[in-house]
Amino acid sequence: MILSRLPAPRAIRRARLAVASVVLASAALLAPAGALAQGMSSDPTLAQTLFEEGRRLMEAKAYAEACPKLAESQRLRPGTGTLLNLALCNEALGKTATAWGQFKEALFASKKEGNAAREAFAQEHIGALEPRLSKIVLRAEGTPGLLVRVDGHDIPAAALGTPIPIDPGAHEVEATASGYSVWSTTVQVGESADLKTIAVPKLQPAPPAQTAAAPPGPAAGGAGIAGGGSAGGGGGEGLRTAGFVIGGAGAAVLGVGAVFGILAAGQASDAEKDPALCPGKQCTPLGRKEIDAAETKALVSTIGIGVGVAAIGAGAILVLTSGRPRAEGASAASASAPGRLHARVVPLLGPEGGGVGVLGAF
Repeated sequence: MILSRLPAPRAIRRARLAVASVVLASAALLAPAGALAQGMSSDPTLAQTLFEEGRRLMEAKAYAEACPKLAESQRLRPGTGTLLNLALCNEALGKTATAWGQFKEALFASKKEGNAAREAFAQEHIGALEPRLSKIVLRAEGTPGLLVRVDGHDIPAAALGTPIPIDPGAHEVEATASGYSVWSTTVQVGESADLKTIAVPKLQPAPPAQTAAAPPGPAAGGAGIAGGGSAGGGGGEGLRTAGFVIGGAGAAVLGVGAVFGILAAGQASDAEKDPALCPGKQCTPLGRKEIDAAETKALVSTIGIGVGVAAIGAGAILVLTSGRPRAEGASAASASAPGRLHARVVPLLGPEGGGVGVLGAF
């Protein structure tokens, strides 16, 4: 019987490098996003500074300047006290529907916290605001796939025909549907207990040139509807969906690569330790066959991890960029603008392992 020296360490090393690539790539892709989200969503010092500045401006009756500071403070560090001050500020600005919704939210939070004083304070203002609330009623004729927006906010179909509290002032109402022309109108809502009914007609089929175009996204304006839905764009949603699909597929391939890496390491290690296959670090033909099989699994692992990481990176980029505002000609202009950062994630494959890298122009 001819024995061959065991090159098992190379197979084991390749498999271990492949598994390590999964851990490092996951950390590289997920850790920055988590740190960014944490840094953006919670900053107690800045939240307190904005709250104090907002209160100072309220005392000076500079409500238009105070409300944005209180709103940002609430976003950074949500709290019932900040929410009540924000509701008071919007009430002073005449945004009755917005203030009413915020007092309602503060009421529920105060009940949950067991704070009777804040609960009574919120209930008092809710009772004072409700008789003054202006409302709109949206009625729409049947158009397949109809989507109605008010100031860029989607109105659920179940809310059509129901009086919706809304802030006084001018509001843009828009109706869209795939394959139909866009309909829009502006409605002026009075300051106190006004009720406006908007009849959305059945949309007209769009001319062929318009049918091929994507329906326009929501306006970038602010929210004036109590409890209004979030605005969404068709193109952004498409990119987001594609990003999740590609990222999910990448995660699956990454998992397969990791499994093959673990199998390769185990098979090579078992062969090395088996005295019947590789006695004294000298492999029999059967032992050599086991080592070759382990190296094949390690190669599959390396390729799978590289492809999986690249797909996850591409999916993450699509998701992160799906929310950018759209403007005509902006894409072409920004692509050629100097100083713009361009980056892409690419797999790194080699004879001894794999990983992920970022290529970019700065």
